[in-house]
Amino acid sequence: MIREVSQLLGSDDPDHGTDGRLQKVRLDEQENNPLLEVITGKGVAVDKKDNNRLLLQSLDEVMDDLLGKHVRQAFYDYVERNYYFGRDDIPQHLGDFLLVLERTFGKSGKTIERAIAKRLCSKLSQQ
Repeated sequence: MIREVSQLLGSDDPDHGTDGRLQKVRLDEQENNPLLEVITGKGVAVDKKDNNRLLLQSLDEVMDDLLGKHVRQAFYDYVERNYYFGRDDIPQHLGDFLLVLERTFGKSGKTIERAIAKRLCSKLSQQ
């Protein structure tokens, strides 16, 4: 499973748009979900609690690397104030969070999502 997801992150995937961004990823013909939902929803890690912990760690690390700690914290505060779920609730509201990410950062939201997915895949392969 991890190998499949890692292969999906490559640029040869037919689900990439013409501009090279990952649009949507399919692991089978009947599903068509955002990348992070595919990774976390398929039971890749040992248990759901571990999945959630790794997702939040990956999210924090990527946001810190790309935006800085202060912007990350301000973004979490913004999400909690305006969308009524906090950082710890993100795994349960992942689809909503991805929409907020895209609405807030525009096209860069997909880039952030992909970076989080790569970091999560890396963490999952280390287990």
